[in-house]
Amino acid sequence: MIRTNNSKHSDYSRRMISETGVMAGLLLLLFSWLSYTFHFMNWNPVFMLAVFPLPLLVKYGIALVISVLISIVLSLLYYALFRKRKPFTVGISITVFFFLFVFFGADRSLLHLVTIFSLLLGYFLFISLTISWHYERAK
Repeated sequence: MIRTNNSKHSDYSRRMISETGVMAGLLLLLFSWLSYTFHFMNWNPVFMLAVFPLPLLVKYGIALVISVLISIVLSLLYYALFRKRKPFTVGISITVFFFLFVFFGADRSLLHLVTIFSLLLGYFLFISLTISWHYERAK
């Protein structure tokens, strides 16, 4: 007997959510590296790995894996909790929440804060809009 999966949100949705998380992680790491390179921020995406005596390329690889895994988890959480809501309002609300969380540990210069807010806004709007679009498409 062949088992079929009649769920509307089966493998297609899980694959799309994972792909969204991977792309969001890649884009976040790329844009945070670019903002550090052009001195919009004064911390490197791999600053937490500075205590380990590893080559720089390995540190960026580890940062990429961590960023992608966190993005996949956040994409799955968004899908589980907010997929039926308006993507712009949820994306902006999540951005404000994470910005307030990061605000207390970040440098208080205006350029640094605007850069972090912009990165988070782009990141969470990308996740919310992409997952909401895939959810509506899968209906």
